Amino acid sequence: MKLSQALSFAITIMFAAPLLAVQDVPPSGSNLGNVVGGDFKKAHAIIQAKCTLCHTDMRIDAALSANKDMAKIMLEMEKRGASLNANERDVLGIYWKLNPLKK
Repeated sequence: MKLSQALSFAITIMFAAPLLAVQDVPPSGSNLGNVVGGDFKKAHAIIQAKCTLCHTDMRIDAALSANKDMAKIMLEMEKRGASLNANERDVLGIYWKLNPLKK
């Protein structure tokens, strides 16, 4: 790894860590269907694997916090090339409905 890449990575982690710690995302919920054991980790894993290819998870968190229609946004992202299977749509749909970042 080049020194400039290492420095960029270190700066990114330094500024991102406090933001990640501030997020008030509950670790679990109830009536979550395919979200195993009521755990939001599966939804976050899908977001990391599928959504953050094009934009940051902070953009998704901002949309959730603003109470945007995430189901509609998810459909639009699929039209733009996001690839989700039925189980991933179900997990994310439940996550959007519960909106753990709602203010």
